[in-house]
Amino acid sequence: MTAFEALILSPPAALLGLPAIGQGRAAASARLELPMCPTARRLLSALLPLVALGCEDARKLLDDGAPPGLDALDCAAARPLGGRGPAAQLAAGMGLPDRLLVGLGNDAVGRRGNALAYTLGPRFDLHYLYLVGLPGRSGWDEWNPGGRFVDIQAKAARSQCQVPMFTLYAMAVDGEANMAALTDRAYMRAWWQGYTLALDRLGRSPEPSILHVEPDFWGFVQQRNPGRAPDEIRVLVADVAEDCGDVPDTLAGMGACLVRQARARSPGTRLGLHASTWAGETAEVVAFLNGVGVRETDLLVVETLDRDAGCFEARAPDCDRADGPWYWDADERSAPHLGEHLEKISALHEGTGLPILWWQTPLGVPADAPGGRPGAYRDNRVPIFFANTARLVEAGGVGVLFGAGWEQQTTVETDGGQLKAAVEAYLAAPTPLP
Repeated sequence: MTAFEALILSPPAALLGLPAIGQGRAAASARLELPMCPTARRLLSALLPLVALGCEDARKLLDDGAPPGLDALDCAAARPLGGRGPAAQLAAGMGLPDRLLVGLGNDAVGRRGNALAYTLGPRFDLHYLYLVGLPGRSGWDEWNPGGRFVDIQAKAARSQCQVPMFTLYAMAVDGEANMAALTDRAYMRAWWQGYTLALDRLGRSPEPSILHVEPDFWGFVQQRNPGRAPDEIRVLVADVAEDCGDVPDTLAGMGACLVRQARARSPGTRLGLHASTWAGETAEVVAFLNGVGVRETDLLVVETLDRDAGCFEARAPDCDRADGPWYWDADERSAPHLGEHLEKISALHEGTGLPILWWQTPLGVPADAPGGRPGAYRDNRVPIFFANTARLVEAGGVGVLFGAGWEQQTTVETDGGQLKAAVEAYLAAPTPLP
């Protein structure tokens, strides 16, 4: 995986006079300003649009918990299947069934703000959205006053019996591989403010949630610091992060502070760092993350590809890469394929002891011809994953989240019903967690 392109606001957003967020891989996000009633503005990015709720709808959601137009569901306790391992314990601890979990994200589109995960049909277990940017720099904390975007979206997910997950993506504002940011006092102070704000908003409820911290960041730091351990890489912590004055100013200290703040501010939040298999040999990635302190977290988040394979095959805008191939060999005779991927995932699981959560898995539909067209590029991870759920669990998996990671990718509105049918079939005969 290479560094991701700069995030540029789409022309409609520029016409609204909205500020750019910075650089990054995803910013499906909205700006909602309740004091400006009756008007709510839409913030569009170069990725998926998240349409803002109207002011009355937003207040209703804060009061009632259910998205406008949807009733809150009766979330009966899941019947345990008998699993006792780390993945089963994680699922059960969040009130979810101890089977391989399924989720959807980056899907909060629609005139009234309803995420597609709530209306597609099958009941998903998890729902994820991004938190992009830094406080003071048009970050996610401004999408709703005081960071209440988290409250609104968490309540919406819980009303539909789904555990809310948020992906904090803020280290890329000045460039994803910009190591100078780690010792920039103003930058790191703002970063820690955003992190603690996310925890404080989630901590307002005792109900479970997941906070996924900085996809790609840990991989970039590892790549830019060859041969150096996390306790040798300088990162500002002590003077800029609350309650961590005794923590060393290193990447390992950052990991320790992340965990300390999460446990104190939001006990119901499960904390997950991101493992980038492209950062080095798998054993090196494991050693690096363990040096950060990942064993003290709750799960490890991984990814297969951030866009449909066909988008890269077509050399579409923002999909022009020199590596490849990207489309998986379903027969597992040549790379890339599920088997080689699971070898790395198994090593990550065994090396850290953590359950694995696949995130932002492409939604493309299989096709014989390479490429495709915008909104309908080919990919085959959905059918391969659902045909091999037992292998995912055996590798340490706790769940799979699907979602488009860039604009013009396949979504559940353009996949011909593929994901809906696959999830419905899977839920009829789920794979238990050990």
